[in-house]
Amino acid sequence: MTSADQSTTDYDAIKNTIGNYLDGLRFADRERLESAFAVQHAHMKGYIKNNQGRLIESSRPMDEVIDEWVARDPNPAIQGSILSINIYSDVGAQATFNFNGIYIDAFQLAKINGQWKIVNKFYVDQ
Repeated sequence: MTSADQSTTDYDAIKNTIGNYLDGLRFADRERLESAFAVQHAHMKGYIKNNQGRLIESSRPMDEVIDEWVARDPNPAIQGSILSINIYSDVGAQATFNFNGIYIDAFQLAKINGQWKIVNKFYVDQ
């Protein structure tokens, strides 16, 4: 397999990982969410608007976040789009994602046991 072939394969695998994240949110599906994240190691960090409209920092372990997400009612109308994917090594990548026009997510991904997993999610409330 050439380097270009491997890059395409990794690119498609990363797209699939991000798809599992989005579908996991849409359908409150723990299995998909846990397949997208390195749950024991991942964190979600970012800036969210408080009641006064000011951005405040937030940082939480992914297992807590996933518990919260799967407790919500499914919402198949949620949409998102990948803005960029940058594979910078055979085990490291980053991607940006427009989540429902509300947040811009920046994912750090690692290839763990041959599978791309999100190890960190940073978001900014638009």
